[in-house]
Amino acid sequence: MTIVLTKAEIETALPRVAAGLKKYLWLQAQRDTCDLRSNSEYRRRFNGFYRVRRGRDWQDKFFDLLERKKGQRIPFAEVLATLHRTTGRYEASFASKLLATIDPNMPVIDSMVLRNLNLRLPASSSTQRIARIQEIHTKLENCFKEFLATEMGRHLVGRFRAEYPTANITETKMLDLVLWQTRPVSASHRTARKLRSAPRSAANQAGR
Repeated sequence: MTIVLTKAEIETALPRVAAGLKKYLWLQAQRDTCDLRSNSEYRRRFNGFYRVRRGRDWQDKFFDLLERKKGQRIPFAEVLATLHRTTGRYEASFASKLLATIDPNMPVIDSMVLRNLNLRLPASSSTQRIARIQEIHTKLENCFKEFLATEMGRHLVGRFRAEYPTANITETKMLDLVLWQTRPVSASHRTARKLRSAPRSAANQAGR
């Protein structure tokens, strides 16, 4: 399981990033300037950017946790467990969004990102749901790190910085924003694309 992006896909995605990047930069800049539990403007913008569609009681518990934990180092498993304890729900995506707001080096579990990596969250009936969710978050961390260390990863970072030179964000978030704006391809197309981008000897070997 690897992240596969082409230069053409990166170039197509970068202009589309602008609107979301502007919203994200505001949220990160304001995060430590107010009490997130009571700041209606922050909550409204956060809900819009991260597509929070939960009731007021759930939101109060979410932003209480975000306010209490900002500035701390906290593992994903703890965020997931705490949200479940306070809301009664396993919130894989929102737990990752809360953690990524605190630590921008962490990836977000998002539907588009998961589809790009051909991953799927466990069903609510899964007997190993917590472990599976934690495993997916760890896989995302590893995939992001591995991709950013590649030649294409360095290309993405370089092009992102050239396109948005004043945006002070992590490389993880650069990749996250580009993936969100990249429509996933089918498994057969992904395999073909890997073969086209492989060195000639590897491609020849794969064809035998």
